[in-house]
Amino acid sequence: MVSDRIRDNEKAIAAAADTAKKEQFLAQEKAHILRLAAVILKRRITDSDDEWSISLIAVSDAIDNYNESRGDFWGYAAVVVRNRLYDYLRKEKRIGEHEMTVSPEAFSGDGGADDETDAARLSVSKMSSEHRVESDLKEELRALKEELLEYDITFRDLAESSPKSQKTKKECALALAAMFLPPPLYDLLVKKKKLPMKEIELRTQVKRKLLDRHRKHLVAATLVCAEDYPILREYFPYEIG
Repeated sequence: MVSDRIRDNEKAIAAAADTAKKEQFLAQEKAHILRLAAVILKRRITDSDDEWSISLIAVSDAIDNYNESRGDFWGYAAVVVRNRLYDYLRKEKRIGEHEMTVSPEAFSGDGGADDETDAARLSVSKMSSEHRVESDLKEELRALKEELLEYDITFRDLAESSPKSQKTKKECALALAAMFLPPPLYDLLVKKKKLPMKEIELRTQVKRKLLDRHRKHLVAATLVCAEDYPILREYFPYEIG
């Protein structure tokens, strides 16, 4: 929710000016930081791992350097964490020099400033190509962020509502395909600004409970697949026709 994002931003600003508040903020957000690191690295992270310490320090530094011009705090912090973790992995020679792989679930920070929209999967072999793709990606993320606000959806919501198991992904694929069957439900989505769950349920027999749990992910996937998001389309690998 918008109010939650504003509250987090205010907490971060207050924490930068008060050591006790900063320690409290970091303690309260431990689970969120662990999840963020796990999403970026695509594996489970515990508080006994080096990656946890690196992520915690990165968030602490993000608090110190954050201001509202950078957008939402967690979007900014996600980029700082990602950069620190990848610096660490490069030194450990655990990723390639030009390989940057960040799950679309790293959208968890909501985005905001230019550097925040950097949180998406990139894999390029030449720097010139990297800059071009990165620039186009930023534009797509800005446009998608604005469009999703009409549906009261944030990038953090996408991280939380994305399907995890293969079974659930298949169910979501069926639901998304139903959006584009004749007559398409996409127009209904755009008109009413909500997922037509009843119609999807009738077309696919996917359970309402699952549709509700992954509603925000399905809305975003529908928009990305139906509209002009060629790069982001790769992060929603669904067949729609």
